[in-house]
Amino acid sequence: MGRRKRRRPFKALKRSPVWTVWNWIWPVGLGVLAARILSTWVIGFAYVPSASMVPAIQNPGHILLDHLATEWMPIYEGEVVVFHWPDNPTQIFVKRVIGLPGDTIVVKNGHVYRNGQELQEPYLHGLYTAGNYGPYHVPPGHYFMMGDNRNISDDSRDWVHKYVPRSFIIARADFEVWPPSEFHQIPQ
Repeated sequence: MGRRKRRRPFKALKRSPVWTVWNWIWPVGLGVLAARILSTWVIGFAYVPSASMVPAIQNPGHILLDHLATEWMPIYEGEVVVFHWPDNPTQIFVKRVIGLPGDTIVVKNGHVYRNGQELQEPYLHGLYTAGNYGPYHVPPGHYFMMGDNRNISDDSRDWVHKYVPRSFIIARADFEVWPPSEFHQIPQ
């Protein structure tokens, strides 16, 4: 009877230090890239440093953004969106959409009117809009924005470029997430 050949035990492949470092770097790099893509195109977070959106967003507030909502669905009246400020596109603002393309907006005696109909704005919680403004005729492809805390908000009523182009809208603000005691869905 013949003897069986003994198999050699598996030898670990010798790898260079460069190969070892590469095996650590590429998964981390891929993770960073995936996080960047998600925060740019899908969801993100933003810091709101002013009281212009009180009571919907506290001062200061941290909000969760939905980028897909404004990319794939139409913008609607009452939606809270984040956008590039038309007077200085390097700055980011968060406001509520009050006027859609083709609308006429008038503020009169503490009430906001869109196309002659008074807006029902339960998200204001009794706040009113001081002063008389307008009429503002929203051009095609643009939107008229106002903050919920109307009497301190820097919004379309005050800007040189009154209307926000559709291409400037970045995302919809869905939730206030920080501080934890203020976690809630932002009324739309």
